[in-house]
Amino acid sequence: MLNINVDEKTVNQMMEKAIQEKVDELAWQKYFLTYNELSDYLNISKATIEDRLIKNGMRYYKVGTKYLFKRDEVDDFLDEMTYSMTATNNDIKFYKRVKGRTSA
Repeated sequence: MLNINVDEKTVNQMMEKAIQEKVDELAWQKYFLTYNELSDYLNISKATIEDRLIKNGMRYYKVGTKYLFKRDEVDDFLDEMTYSMTATNNDIKFYKRVKGRTSA
C-alpha cells in the first residue's frame, strides 16, 4: 500500500496552477480572430489566407477596415478543405472549392 502525505499548501498551489492554466487556455480561445491572429493560428501568411482561403469561400466579417474571422468557422472550412486531400494531393495552393458545395 502506498501512503502519500501532501500538505494543504502544496494542494492549494497545485490547484491554483491548474486553474490559471485553464483561465489562460480560455482567454486564448477568443470568438473572433484578427488577420494577424489567424495568421499565427494557422501558421501561414496573410497573403495565403486571402489567396487560398478567402477566395475559396472562407467567411470573414468586416468592422470598418478590420477583418475578423470566427475560429469555429475557420476550423470547419479547413476540415472541409482537407477532407478530400490525399497524401500526394495536399497542397492548399492548388485547392479550388467545388462550386455549389457547402459545409454541413
